[in-house]
Amino acid sequence: MSTVLREIGFVIAVLSFAVPSLVTAQVQDVTGQWELTVDFQGMPMKSTLLIYKDRDGALKARWGAAELSQVKLEGQRLSFVRTIRFGDQEFSMNFQGTIKDGKLTGTLSSDQGDSSVTGLKKAAKPDIVGVWDVSFEVFDRQITARLFVRQAPDGTISCDWTGEAGEHKVSNVKLQDGKLTFTRTSKIDQMEFETTFEGTAKANKLTGTLKGQMGQFEVTGTRFGAELIGLWELTTVSQFGTRQNLLIVEPDLTGSYEGFGGETPLKNLKLEGKQVTFDVEMGFGDRTFRMQFKGTLEAGSLKGQITSERGTSDVTGKRLQLPISGQAASSIMQQLVGTWEFTTETPGGTRTNTLKINPDLTGTYSSRNQDTPIQDLKVEGDQVSFKITRTFNENQFVMEFKGRLTDGKLVGEFVSERGSRPATGKKVGQ
Repeated sequence: MSTVLREIGFVIAVLSFAVPSLVTAQVQDVTGQWELTVDFQGMPMKSTLLIYKDRDGALKARWGAAELSQVKLEGQRLSFVRTIRFGDQEFSMNFQGTIKDGKLTGTLSSDQGDSSVTGLKKAAKPDIVGVWDVSFEVFDRQITARLFVRQAPDGTISCDWTGEAGEHKVSNVKLQDGKLTFTRTSKIDQMEFETTFEGTAKANKLTGTLKGQMGQFEVTGTRFGAELIGLWELTTVSQFGTRQNLLIVEPDLTGSYEGFGGETPLKNLKLEGKQVTFDVEMGFGDRTFRMQFKGTLEAGSLKGQITSERGTSDVTGKRLQLPISGQAASSIMQQLVGTWEFTTETPGGTRTNTLKINPDLTGTYSSRNQDTPIQDLKVEGDQVSFKITRTFNENQFVMEFKGRLTDGKLVGEFVSERGSRPATGKKVGQ
């Protein structure tokens, strides 16, 4: 009997070590943005794989702008089908691979042969990375400047300080526990001096201090280009048909453009007011193919044209908002709950209305002393929408809000059969 008990104990001990490792492999978090390299006939091509879960918990994925089908994750084994369309033609490729320790390896197979695929899960950049419009007061004088904070692929942080009068050089840059510090050496006219900066960022706001011989100055900053940063699904219409592309704009206003199955870094990306321009340079063998985008960023959409030697194509873009769950979704829902004050411009003047969202995500919209329940409240990423239905003389009137939660505000527009009008809501209470 003692021998049997010892054998049972040994089996239990083995299982106690084996089971956790199996569970870990099965519950690894694969959702997020993956940077892929595909070996296409000896030529490396860069692509982005987006893995996420819908609100029902089902695993979904996109290769660039295109949705994938038959997405499965079994332990560490990932598989899916990628379908590419050219006009009226389409062909499919099957992927089989393994995800382990933040790395992906596998094979993309089609009738044309096999291509090896490797990938790394992209880590989120620190909040401080980006372009900041900063300001501070020196003896009742308002100083404005622009601070560039960049992160190299190896994680190294670098900074530039421009816009303020004189010349400024930044050194001794460090980022630790979310706190950015550096030394700024300045030369203005014949005067040279040194200051140290210490600051932190959260979302699109920066706070910090500059210290020097003249004292200590409080610095505040807002993120430049916040409305452009993120993933964009572009639809291009030309004589060759309609196609979808993925545009990625990083916090430091670098980025990439997906076209013809691969990604190319953006060049000369500029945002001036609402005008957006960038260049894309692709290579096919010994030939270089250049495209230039010029467009307008307004109300969360991009509209413009892409010009190349093959002509000009119309482009429209919308933010690619993937369903979210868990802590991120909970955080956004918590930000929504409360009382919002909307100010809209009408032919009769400025009008202020009130939106109240309850913890159970029901709510009311109040205008002209009338409270109306909101309907179909939806949140996808930072995009928020809801509907209001009212009855006047037995006729129903439907109005829909479409906007974005940014910097603690709801920014968007109200749309109805009469047209649309811009609207901004600020939170005034819980």
